[in-house]
Amino acid sequence: MLEFRHILFPVDFSEQGDAFRPLVQFVARHFQARLTLLHAVPILTGADYGDIAGMFAAAVDYTAIEERMGTLLRDFFPLQEEEGIPECTRKVSLGDPAVVIADYAANNKVDLIMMPTHGYGRFRSLLIGSVVSKVLHDAECPVWTSAHADVPVEAAPVSVRSILAALDLAEGQKEIICGATDLAAKFNATVKLVHAVPAAEHVPGDTGGDEFGNFLVRSAREHLENLQAGAGTDFELLVEPGPVAQTIRKVALETKADLVVVGRGLMQAAFGRLRSREYEIIRESPCPVLSL
Repeated sequence: MLEFRHILFPVDFSEQGDAFRPLVQFVARHFQARLTLLHAVPILTGADYGDIAGMFAAAVDYTAIEERMGTLLRDFFPLQEEEGIPECTRKVSLGDPAVVIADYAANNKVDLIMMPTHGYGRFRSLLIGSVVSKVLHDAECPVWTSAHADVPVEAAPVSVRSILAALDLAEGQKEIICGATDLAAKFNATVKLVHAVPAAEHVPGDTGGDEFGNFLVRSAREHLENLQAGAGTDFELLVEPGPVAQTIRKVALETKADLVVVGRGLMQAAFGRLRSREYEIIRESPCPVLSL
């Protein structure tokens, strides 16, 4: 059973974070979860700035900074916005933001991290933000990210009515289906399953025909139908040829999905950052992505 009893919301006071806040409140209220707002204050080190870092450190009053950030956290999430949330805690910590977030989640029984991604103009297709990428790699709990965009959206959608669960053929996909089922029950949402088959995509000028591609699609469908039967569900299953991230994006737009659910895949394995398509899916998704 997928339960979120303690949600961690890292706050960097960005426009993306402000736009993401209503969705965090919505999920916390829906799950009746504790909510912790965490702001990390980076500390300059020799590794960052060499010998001059020591001069900066000596001149910086980190106690005053912590107090100031605590005040900003209260202003960012005022008391009236706590209504309907069982408990809300605000915390300021010193250190590398990604490390602070992952460590806090591991040491405080956090069930879900919710944080926005950040676009970087023309480099949007390459980056989702170093802090988010590190948290996705290091955190052991699920991570719910915002829709990736070059510019902040006015506000994140505050409803989850349509869930798209993206599956591959590796182990652990039954857990993705079960997680989507639990979320659907909680939000009274519909669920569709999608699987992309890159090798089945038709290549212009290929005279070999589509026979092999069709075989791959049929084989994947049969495998996932058996998997879904084992999970005890009967959701609509969409198996389509094409690149993984682009296909998931297309189907999410067509089905008007409010949330894409994906597995963590090989993110936490050695060289996971290079081997998983999770970053690519998050970059391309038109809606928030929950990585289980």
